[in-house]
Amino acid sequence: MSILDRYIAAEFWKGLLAAMVTFLVLYLGGDTMRQGLREQVPPQYLFQFTLYQIPEVLVLLLPAGCLMGTLICLSGLARRSELTAMFASGVSLARIAFVLLCMVFMLCCASFVVTDRIIPPLTKARAQFYRTVIQKKPDLQTAIRQSKIWYRSKNLIYNLRNFDVKQNKIEGLSIYTFDSQFSLIQQVEAKEANYRDGKWILSDGLVTIFDGDPVYPLTKHFDTQSVFLTEKPDDFKEIDREVETLRLKTLWHFITRNKAAGIDTHAYEVSFWSKISMSFVPLIMALLGIPFATQHQRQSSLARDVSVCFLLVILYWLFFSTALSMGKSGWMAPIMAAWLPNLVFLAFGLFLIFRGKRI
Repeated sequence: MSILDRYIAAEFWKGLLAAMVTFLVLYLGGDTMRQGLREQVPPQYLFQFTLYQIPEVLVLLLPAGCLMGTLICLSGLARRSELTAMFASGVSLARIAFVLLCMVFMLCCASFVVTDRIIPPLTKARAQFYRTVIQKKPDLQTAIRQSKIWYRSKNLIYNLRNFDVKQNKIEGLSIYTFDSQFSLIQQVEAKEANYRDGKWILSDGLVTIFDGDPVYPLTKHFDTQSVFLTEKPDDFKEIDREVETLRLKTLWHFITRNKAAGIDTHAYEVSFWSKISMSFVPLIMALLGIPFATQHQRQSSLARDVSVCFLLVILYWLFFSTALSMGKSGWMAPIMAAWLPNLVFLAFGLFLIFRGKRI
């Protein structure tokens, strides 16, 4: 790496770190105050809950940080006439951009690793901490194994094939009831379960009671049967949050198995592809920052750079959120919903760079 490359890199890192620290303090400060006022949580619990969030927040803020770092770096070089001097010395904008984009690409790779390896277990630990410590609710254990979902609460273990969040319906339900010695005393199986009027209505199932000495199972079939369970649909929504904590490889296997069983997996597929596409957003944001930072050169100002940064990030997230919603509802293919915003903003950035005149 030449002296010029190191100088450009140093300017970029100074801008990136300043932006990330500022964004992180503002985000966590606001979120911590909101959480504390809403839940009336002791400061030590708020601090611990905040620590669980830091890697995820850093990944979310990285696109804005890379955009801001690029703007600060290039606009600073322009204001000090260093950019003009580089052009006069035969150093092209493409050469300068190559240095910046290489560093941002390395950050994208690091972001992908953090998203896949670090954030999932921290998200699961944070959800458990929030439920048991802050909300003071019973500990619920959810695990996705093989082709079904295991969910434990008190003396019950639920085995679900799928939970439909929109319809509050469970497909393929088994309920295992245990006594205080953790001996199985009853098993209920149903093709599906619907939540109505505060009760779960089971359809097309079997009830098996383990009674006698030695234990002799008694089985009875039913068409419909209502059962009262302490778990409501909101509790089973923990399953969706559990899916969010899966690594990409495990999530893809989960999607494949559910799709083979005829279950709608649009929401899970959108989540899978969006995790991958999100890792490349910093690169696109940095690419967008190049033409905006160099269009006015010496007339550039920090206030304008900050305004451009926030405007681009807001536009991107609006587009990205809309596309994900369309993908989850089935109006758009999941892979297209996750990647379309990236492709559109990438094309827009390349257009601004290569069109040959300032906007």
